Amino acid sequence: MRRILVPCDFSAAAKHAFEFAVEMAAATGGHVLVLRVMQAPTIFGNGMPGQPYTAVDPISRIDEWMEYSEKEFEKMKNKSLRGPARAELLLETGYVNDVIGDVIKREKIDLVMMGTDGASGLKAFFIGSHTEKIVRASAVPVMAVHGPFHMEQVKNIIFPTNMELDQKPLVKQIKELQTLFGAVIHLLYINGFPFSLESDQEAQQKLEDYALFYDLKNYTVHVSRGLNIEQGILKYARRIPNSIIAMGTHGHKGLAHITEGSVAEDVVNHLTEPVWTYVMQ
Repeated sequence: MRRILVPCDFSAAAKHAFEFAVEMAAATGGHVLVLRVMQAPTIFGNGMPGQPYTAVDPISRIDEWMEYSEKEFEKMKNKSLRGPARAELLLETGYVNDVIGDVIKREKIDLVMMGTDGASGLKAFFIGSHTEKIVRASAVPVMAVHGPFHMEQVKNIIFPTNMELDQKPLVKQIKELQTLFGAVIHLLYINGFPFSLESDQEAQQKLEDYALFYDLKNYTVHVSRGLNIEQGILKYARRIPNSIIAMGTHGHKGLAHITEGSVAEDVVNHLTEPVWTYVMQ
């Protein structure tokens, strides 16, 4: 987690994400790249049929946008940058999600840090937040920050799991998070969704076996129930202060996303704790 990308619009949410990223980079001797994306302006024709005319000068718009972005970045950096962490500004044009994907590959990014205000109701179903879409598509872990949050606050990592034994890349990443924060891992299994004949005691023993299989240290195991998986996670997270949620997602897209949804995306949208996600291949 030495190269951290922060997509940024200089909103309060984005600034919170930058501050948290700077703290993580300072702890690892890492590098923060702040990405500001402008959708490329459409250049219209000269008023002939099929070519509507606009008096907007796209070059001047880009120049103004660049000047504003550079000033805001300097203010943000001067306020938050500390220790050995380094930060630089990347200015790109294009569609936000596409640009982020390209930058992740080009800059060899280890982690995407995003500020979010979440989304709810019909907006969440039909539109979602930029953060939700990045969670679904990112080739590297994404951490969503919902407000001011600092490294010293992280004492616990809540790790919801289905207890499958083919998750070595995911568990390896979570172990690295644990080392970085010096936190306790709380293995969490949501029982009874949609129906389960397995007792909580049986599920708890399986969690112990899961921890043994992956050689986890400094952990606890918990079985929770809820109306659905998201509600079970929410119910448990309210009991554990100073925590982040760390979970895998299958990154459903298209029709599969509509019909099956993604618990990780729902959690990002509806919990106030920072949420770290990793797309499992």
